[in-house]
Amino acid sequence: MNWDDFADTSETQSDAGAEQLCPEGTHVATIGWVKIQLKDWAKGKNNPEGKCLTVRLDFSKEIKSVFDSIPCDRRGSIEALCRSARIEPPRGDWDETQLKDHAVTVETVLAVSKAGRDYVKVERYMPNADPLPKAVVERTANRTATQKADAATGASGDDIPF
Repeated sequence: MNWDDFADTSETQSDAGAEQLCPEGTHVATIGWVKIQLKDWAKGKNNPEGKCLTVRLDFSKEIKSVFDSIPCDRRGSIEALCRSARIEPPRGDWDETQLKDHAVTVETVLAVSKAGRDYVKVERYMPNADPLPKAVVERTANRTATQKADAATGASGDDIPF
């Protein structure tokens, strides 16, 4: 799937079971299941097929899992999920299954559906305490020939060639 086709918006939609619901507040969950799904409610100008990234958030044995479906055109929400899971956000052909088994921090609220059932809504994904490591840009323009050769061979700068 090419993730560059979707624009940036920031709302989140979710589905959940109605038994022992996750209480409102901030929680840590593990992503137990990930899939791209087609949802009629997600169809729009920027997402004509209604593609959604759906994840199952597992909290504990006492709390029922929560399914959260994020329309793929809501790039900001998908990137927030990735930052919380400490995964690089989608670019080009991106494999969403790499999110599986990662811990995320979520803020949840209880809501009532149009049918009158209570459900848990994921309000937002919080960044984890340890942010993504910054990309290391290697400077090659201002290096000497010896430094470039050492970098290519993996030699340390302390090696003496005699």
